[in-house]
Amino acid sequence: MRRKKIYISGQISGLEPEDAVSNFNEMEKLLRAQGYSVVNPTRLGIEDVSGKGWDYYMKKGIKLLMDCDAVYMLIGWSNSRGANIEWQLAYDLGMTIYTQADGDLLKKKEMLND
Repeated sequence: MRRKKIYISGQISGLEPEDAVSNFNEMEKLLRAQGYSVVNPTRLGIEDVSGKGWDYYMKKGIKLLMDCDAVYMLIGWSNSRGANIEWQLAYDLGMTIYTQADGDLLKKKEMLND
C-alpha cells in the first residue's frame, strides 16, 4: 500500500528564514514518524533567495502540491498569501486538508470526501 503523500503549507514570508525552515522541518519529522510521505517546500532553498521572488517559489510549491494527496496547514497559515492560495487550491481539488491546532499534531478537516 502506498503511503499518503502530504504537503506542508504555512507562513514563510514575514518570518526569519531560519524560523520558517525550522517550523516546516519540525512538522516534517512528526509527519514522517506517523508514516506519511512528506513534501516540505522549504527544501526549495528559501534561505538563498538570490534574486528569486515570491512567485518563483509559489510556482515550484504548487507543482509539488499537485503531486500530493493531502495538505497540512501549519499554525499561522492564514497570515500567508501563499498558504491561502495553497489551501484554496487543495479545497477546490477535493484534497484532504489538515490544520495544526495548539496541542494537536493533526486536526483533520475534511472539506470533501477523503
